[in-house]
Amino acid sequence: MEFVSFEEAWRLLKPIGVEVASQSEQELRLSISEGEHSGCIDIAASDHAHVAKLPVDMPRLPRAVLATSIEAIIHKLHLTQANVIPVGRWRELFEAVAEPMAVNEKWRAIDSAATVELNTRDALVFLPADFHILRDLALAVLTAGSASRHGIAICSGGSPVIIEVMPAGEVTIFYGKSELRRVVSDVLAHVQSGAAAPKPPQRATPQR
Repeated sequence: MEFVSFEEAWRLLKPIGVEVASQSEQELRLSISEGEHSGCIDIAASDHAHVAKLPVDMPRLPRAVLATSIEAIIHKLHLTQANVIPVGRWRELFEAVAEPMAVNEKWRAIDSAATVELNTRDALVFLPADFHILRDLALAVLTAGSASRHGIAICSGGSPVIIEVMPAGEVTIFYGKSELRRVVSDVLAHVQSGAAAPKPPQRATPQR
């Protein structure tokens, strides 16, 4: 894992359709530019505060399963790297996830080394060997984050896709190609079928 400047990351992201959806001093939200085959898929945590008011066809998953699904989607897309850009600033994100991520040695090293990056939205680059740390970070955002500025956007210069993870229990996957929607939908269908599958009956221990 290493930081690259926001400008350097943007030079790779802008040509594939990544754009700024909204921006203020406190928050930066990204999206994929509208096109014939672009769109988004919304997923909610099953304990979302307003889960009863959400569309009935919106997938609902436990937060830990949401984080695992994000890692599965990244692997399924065959991304060679993933860039994490904070919604707020790195200082706020590091503080929010400090407790759950404290057990991860590599993350602690990044946290300790970050100095000039703390007040920026520079991209933190994850390679495939560290995607499991990205999964843990997504879970930390979903469980320890308390404000929208603690959210993250996961994107890659190799594919027009953004995975936005927000502490409220909201994951939005923006895609710029129809085949990306199929990949994401296949992963979610597999995850949902596994979550809904009944547990096998326990075998009774024979009485002696």
